[in-house]
Amino acid sequence: MTKEVVFARRASGLVRELTIQDVIIWGVAAPAASGINFYSVRMALTYPGSNAALSFLISSLILLPLAVTLAMMSAAMPRAGGMYVHVSRVINPTLGFWASWVAVIGYGIAIGLLGYIVTGLFGGALVMAGFGGLGPVLIEAGNALGTVAWKTVGGIVFTLFFWVVTLYSIKSVKWVTRIITYLPMIATAVAAITFFVVGPGGAPSTFNQMWGEGAYQNILDAARKNGWGFPGFSMDATIASLVVPFWAWTAFEAITFASGEVKSPKRSMLTGFTGGFLACALMYVGVSWAVYYPYGNFIGAYVFLANKAPDVLSTIMPVITPSVPFFTASLMGNIWLGVIVSLLMCLWFANSILPVFVATTRMLFGLAFDRALPEKFCEVNKRGSPTLAAHVTMIWGLIGVAITAIPGVDIILGILDFTMLNYFWLLGFAALLLPYLKPEIFKRSPIQWTVGGIPVISILGLYTIAAGFWIVCFSILEFTYTVAAIMSFFIAIGFVIYAWKQAQNVKVGIDTSKIYAEIPPE
Repeated sequence: MTKEVVFARRASGLVRELTIQDVIIWGVAAPAASGINFYSVRMALTYPGSNAALSFLISSLILLPLAVTLAMMSAAMPRAGGMYVHVSRVINPTLGFWASWVAVIGYGIAIGLLGYIVTGLFGGALVMAGFGGLGPVLIEAGNALGTVAWKTVGGIVFTLFFWVVTLYSIKSVKWVTRIITYLPMIATAVAAITFFVVGPGGAPSTFNQMWGEGAYQNILDAARKNGWGFPGFSMDATIASLVVPFWAWTAFEAITFASGEVKSPKRSMLTGFTGGFLACALMYVGVSWAVYYPYGNFIGAYVFLANKAPDVLSTIMPVITPSVPFFTASLMGNIWLGVIVSLLMCLWFANSILPVFVATTRMLFGLAFDRALPEKFCEVNKRGSPTLAAHVTMIWGLIGVAITAIPGVDIILGILDFTMLNYFWLLGFAALLLPYLKPEIFKRSPIQWTVGGIPVISILGLYTIAAGFWIVCFSILEFTYTVAAIMSFFIAIGFVIYAWKQAQNVKVGIDTSKIYAEIPPE
């Protein structure tokens, strides 16, 4: 007698290709993009008086227990779909669907956002190269890449490129991610050393060497004349600015959605995932401190002019998108070295897109594997890559490009924080109750520690509920009524699909309770 097939497939068809090295890399590459390289300097304008390094430190401390909780849950249940499997097996399948669908919305938008922003940053590097001696052609090309039209084109190109990489195989994903992560790591180390060596005393003269005599002071004077107030430190502004580092941390969980493709998952997901989080936290706090160390209030002045009075800034120097790569290149002293380092640092945006793309496909895959979405979403090609899931993720990425191109980009951070971090309060409930509701699964966890007879994973789960729910509420504060209505519409679409699929399952006689009674097969 053959065993009844309840899941959409007898086996996942995915390939265990990723190692502990990749788990650590994804823990850094997936989150480390616009949050630290773009918004960390922009927050001087959007949250005047905030301290970027302190903001990133606070967010890291808040999220560290969540990362440990997720590492323990992923080691116990290393399957495609990540947190969807955790929530649906321990708490409730419908809540698991809700969190996954909301995350898919956010992840898809993030793909387009990152491709859009990195195009503008590449343009800034070309402008610098033009000023370095390659002439006005590169300056014109760089300025063009800084326009909405060309950033939109760039976002589309990046989305399509990583769609092809993801669709080909997880092995191609592994190697492309490794290459485009190690290069910006080296460049970021060079940048941090540069900021420290140049220091506050050398920043004005070195900046002027790049952009012309008196440029540094002229920018300060122009900002003050046009209304920039050079605000002092504000703890209230620092707390309000947490929306930026929370966005910077989104997708740190990306590898968990692909944990079904990790070799030796118990060891890799526990130590590798936690190690990747700590490495990323160190980089976040270090870079956000280092970039402000030599510049001080100058960053706020430049960001203010670039965004509020670009016509004034253009009389002093080319208007280049404010970013950590830009501020790094401006202090290198050597134009060619500055351009190279700037271009390599821009790869942080590209290496984030790929893990996010893969994570989105695996969420859709996991839902379809449990028959919560049409089974087509869990079909894989001969190299083990989900096909329809990749196609739909690509479409979401293109939608993300279109949304990012709409004026008022800062509101997107609240949307992305809500959608991409919404999972964690539900994960907290799953971790809290795992030892009691699913003891047979809990026994698979590599850590069985207790405190006063209470499992450590339950204690961490309680904290994760509180911190995760606070993050969700904090993110919603950024919403406008229009954004709330649009989000409700997209979420409603998901539940219409979910209800239709459940009705189809009942119609053909599938007992979905059997699906959620066990962990999906490998």
